[in-house]
Amino acid sequence: MANPSPEDLTPPPSGWLAQLRYAYTLTKKLDSKLTVALLGWGLGVGVVVFLLLFLLLFGGSIAGLVFGIVFGIIGALLAATMTLNRRVQRAQYKQIDGQPGAAYSVIESDRRIKKNWALTPVVQVNRQQDAVHRLIGRGGIVLIAEGDPARTKQLVSAERKAVARYLGPDVKVDEIVVGPDEEAGQVPLNKLVQLLAKRAYRKQQLTSTQAMEYSRRLEAIASKTGPMANMPKGPLPKGARMQRGGQR
Repeated sequence: MANPSPEDLTPPPSGWLAQLRYAYTLTKKLDSKLTVALLGWGLGVGVVVFLLLFLLLFGGSIAGLVFGIVFGIIGALLAATMTLNRRVQRAQYKQIDGQPGAAYSVIESDRRIKKNWALTPVVQVNRQQDAVHRLIGRGGIVLIAEGDPARTKQLVSAERKAVARYLGPDVKVDEIVVGPDEEAGQVPLNKLVQLLAKRAYRKQQLTSTQAMEYSRRLEAIASKTGPMANMPKGPLPKGARMQRGGQR
């Protein structure tokens, strides 16, 4: 594994403009089209706002010119900032995609998921670092599998049996396999959070009481038998090996 560069070890600066500059510098290394995207969206929105105010609302008056320039600049800056935020997130996904623990890192860091789901990471794992994470919420019980699809089938099957054993065979358990092959039913890493957020509101399968009770019951069991009680957060370094004792 390559050693991190000094820039990667430097803590983010304080201040809004300094943070934007810092985010731009880091993201530009992974996104060669970042500058074009920022200019395109910024100038496009700025021109539209200017024309709307100058021509349509103020009829080409001096006041319209002033308001159009001021709010056009503001609109351009907002559009560029929003575009930068989206590209930063996309670059982060691209950087960790395919690494062990990437799906867990994305889920664990999102506020919407924390609000609507109870996450238990690494309920199943193998020596190749393929893993299954469990989510419980109003959207039901969902197993998130990341790693080689052929190997994660066994892990998902084992976790399904465990859930059925402790909650009963009639409890529905869904699965999501994280991967780039959407035609095979996999969910790309950059679409995972959005899918789970929508499911929490549109595909409710459990009441709040049921979700809380199921989560509490399985958490109590996992605290005694869980395979990765000491697993570090975020993607594991490439080449790292899990201890043999960390398998169910």
